[in-house]
Amino acid sequence: MEEFQTLLVAIGNNDGDIADPNPVELEKALRMVRDKKSTQLHLFSVAYQKHLDHDFLSIDFNQIERRQEYCDQLLKSLNAIAEALTDDGYQVSAEVAWGYPSYEQIIAKAEAVSADIVVKHCRAYGKVDINHLSNDSWQLVRHCPVPLLLVKNKHWADQVRVLAAVDPMHSHDKPAALDHKIMAGAQAICDSLQGELHVVHAYAEAARPFAPAGVIRSEHSNALEEFLKSYSIEAHELHFVDATPIMALEKEAEELEPDIIAMGAMSRSRLSEILIGSTAEQVMDFVPIDILIVKP
Repeated sequence: MEEFQTLLVAIGNNDGDIADPNPVELEKALRMVRDKKSTQLHLFSVAYQKHLDHDFLSIDFNQIERRQEYCDQLLKSLNAIAEALTDDGYQVSAEVAWGYPSYEQIIAKAEAVSADIVVKHCRAYGKVDINHLSNDSWQLVRHCPVPLLLVKNKHWADQVRVLAAVDPMHSHDKPAALDHKIMAGAQAICDSLQGELHVVHAYAEAARPFAPAGVIRSEHSNALEEFLKSYSIEAHELHFVDATPIMALEKEAEELEPDIIAMGAMSRSRLSEILIGSTAEQVMDFVPIDILIVKP
């Protein structure tokens, strides 16, 4: 994966207004722009109010007019941000779309502009400072066809550190190619930000208590070594952890303090979505770090 040339920044809004002229999702997207002239930024916001939704039983001229006013006000805020960026040399477009659910609008826009990455703030439920993702963020994780960067409120360090979570043993029937896509996405982020790339793999020897001592570690170590032959990873950038994937990521997040964790996510059936959650889903809810999601 090369540098990101087309970035779709999904900017959240509140009651038809974008109060912050420099929202964190935009701030981080701008840091990923290496060349202002060749990189296209698409600022995109989804407008929706239930009482203004289209309903042929109740829609009237005044309702349509109020909806248009709502969208116009939001676009005015978005255009003000875009104009300031244009004056600074960026290539920017701004658009507001009416629709529900908003994740469908974001995906449609990403496909329309051939986005290389979608950047979105994964705002939590309510006003409490917790990390639980909104339904729109979850649906983007499951359905967004391009790399998805879900950002939180914590600002990045001057030198961004990216932690790529790989599984060369292909646990849970994960496609082998997904690990290479995770590495490609993480490397693209590092190239854009001139950041530092680390790799983590968990092997959890205790998960197979009847295996001879050291066998699990050896199997995983050999698979990881073979996988990393294609990459230039120094010893201090490799984290080989005897723990479950979730515990390993929580441990490395605390000790390494990465700015971004890059990992894979797979679409599952509705039944399995109800019964089990992937490592990505569990980590995203409880680790207060930005997450780069790549798909098979």
